[in-house]
Amino acid sequence: MRVGILGGAGYTGGELIRLLLDHPQAKLVQVASSTFAGQPVYCAHPNLQGRTKLVFDEALDAAALDCIFLAGEHGAAMKNVPLLLEAGGKDLKIIDLSADFRLQDAALYPAWYGREHTASDLLPQFVYGLTEVNHDAVAGAQFIANPGCFATAVSLALAPLAVLGVTGTARISAITGSSGSGAKAASKTHHPTRDGSVHAYKPLEHQHTPEVEQLLVSVAGKTAPKLAIVPVSGPMVRGIYAVCHLELPQGADGASVGAAFEKAYANRPFIRLQDSPPHLNAATGSNYCDIHWTVKDNEIAVIVSLDNLVKGAAGQAVQNLNVMMGWDETDGLTAAGIYPG
Repeated sequence: MRVGILGGAGYTGGELIRLLLDHPQAKLVQVASSTFAGQPVYCAHPNLQGRTKLVFDEALDAAALDCIFLAGEHGAAMKNVPLLLEAGGKDLKIIDLSADFRLQDAALYPAWYGREHTASDLLPQFVYGLTEVNHDAVAGAQFIANPGCFATAVSLALAPLAVLGVTGTARISAITGSSGSGAKAASKTHHPTRDGSVHAYKPLEHQHTPEVEQLLVSVAGKTAPKLAIVPVSGPMVRGIYAVCHLELPQGADGASVGAAFEKAYANRPFIRLQDSPPHLNAATGSNYCDIHWTVKDNEIAVIVSLDNLVKGAAGQAVQNLNVMMGWDETDGLTAAGIYPG
């Protein structure tokens, strides 16, 4: 299968390249970046020197590809998808790693992303690619909207509880590494200003909120938890560590919660249910998500850790490709993280 990446110069694009170079089924044949056009891929991703002779193109030749990963900025995909489909034909598969096709209600985009959706007619054709929850839908999809990194962590923490009937408000504090802010340095996100410090941002207003609530309603089939997310910029480069605190409904206890998580993630190869709170650096660099929960009286705390660039972005996108194509879900993704890291 011939695959290409549009927007391959950023951190997520670099992780896509790294993972796809070792994929047994997909062949990465094109990577596009207007900034690095004509330069070897390792100019943007020095860790890949000696691993590939690929050179960045100015644009993709969609007609020569079977699947395209979109790893550009928010707002670019809604402009590019119609053009790519026109050039690539009706069978072209697309996996979008931006937020452009995650929300099914076009009216939500101005409120959460500050722009009108210019390809709203395509929204119903995109499947939300949280593989562990939407596995069957992903398997039959042509177009995938890859979840956001915070959304992945929080959704995997709360989906089993939504099925169990937990409602109310989920109060979430989640610390994230500096790579989540992208490769372009800014005064508040540049790593030297974050190292040795933490600060909250967008408290109760993070843009991943509506995609998680949309997912929880879809799995619960009824009222689902509302979210109160407080993201925290952390001093590390990689990873998300989220703590989700809720009240349990009457009749729910530790046994029923445990059964809900075991049922939800049985035979899901990248979910590791933990007996104690996970260490973030046990997951970074990998496509694994570690989950622990503690129940006391009528309260539950669910703790989740994952790599924001892999399970929260590029790794999950490759996982979605595997499921779409009917391949082994773990193809190209079995490497463990680097520990300590």
